Amino acid sequence: MTKIEKTKMKETAKEIAKEIAKERSLNKKLILLPTSFLLAIMLLLSACSSANSDYASEGDMSAAQTSSDKLEEQSSSSSKSDGAAGSKEESGALDNKALTSAPADSPIDSMAIGGEAFNQKLIYTATMTMEVADYEAAAQQLRNVLHQAGGYILAFQDGQYGNEKGASYTIKVPAQGFMPFVERLEGIENKHLERELKGTDVTEEYVDLEARLKAKQVVEQRLLAFMDKAEKADDLVKFSQQLAKVQEEIEQIKGRTRYLDKNVAFSTIELRLYQPIDVSVKTDKEEKSLGGKMLSSFKASYEGTWNVLQGLLVFLAGALPALVIPVIIGLIIWWFVRRSRAKTPPAKPEPEQQ
Repeated sequence: MTKIEKTKMKETAKEIAKEIAKERSLNKKLILLPTSFLLAIMLLLSACSSANSDYASEGDMSAAQTSSDKLEEQSSSSSKSDGAAGSKEESGALDNKALTSAPADSPIDSMAIGGEAFNQKLIYTATMTMEVADYEAAAQQLRNVLHQAGGYILAFQDGQYGNEKGASYTIKVPAQGFMPFVERLEGIENKHLERELKGTDVTEEYVDLEARLKAKQVVEQRLLAFMDKAEKADDLVKFSQQLAKVQEEIEQIKGRTRYLDKNVAFSTIELRLYQPIDVSVKTDKEEKSLGGKMLSSFKASYEGTWNVLQGLLVFLAGALPALVIPVIIGLIIWWFVRRSRAKTPPAKPEPEQQ
């Protein structure tokens, strides 16, 4: 290539560059508009992506909550159906048992047999009131019977109240030995005995608690998985709050289950043991002493004075309406007399006689 050709090519390139510069200067405004439009589209896309991620996290949390509700509904419905079926089977078994082998005076025994056959959860309670001739001896027999049954005293309160002394017991015994323990209590020498036996079926509640516990544990595992996958701090906080709520509900269910287990395993007996006291004999002994005589005299004087004051107050209260009118009339007369005396001039003194 010759120098002339190179020179022509350079001049041509310069002209092309000038034309391009002119076109850029003329179309500058037209170029800025699509550029800004493209930037706006990019911003919208980024916002949509962040919103989608937030929506996804919220969707995970709502899905966890929805699954929890569905699991609870399914568990409660299944537990109710199972409980209803169990109760029907229980009633049939108890009726057959009562007709075939259960005696008429032992309803708790027939209930216990039916409960063992169908793995029911039954809570037995008894309320007993026993009047004895010797409270100390009866209390000692009670402790011996309780030791033999493998039970314990949950609450105890004793004292002397008026014309009797005794104590109130809250006793827990193993459910398998409930009726034998009650029969041994009846064997304590007594003057009067009252008892009330009761059995409560908590099978349906127990099955429902187990189903709810399983559902809550499934939700707990899902929330833990969501927390492992969470990338934002806000999502992590929300998941942790929901997890804390679910774990609290799990602990409540476990606590109620433990309470039912303890009451099913150990029956409760409320016993009132008392001995009447002959108050007249004690009073005669006290009055024979000097202090007793002085105290009796003081009481009699006090009671007499108080009775007189009471009678006087009663008389005044009854006579008050009748005394009001005479008092008003007397006040009016006294006012007129006083006024007439004020109008009458004083008498002139008589002259002295010399």
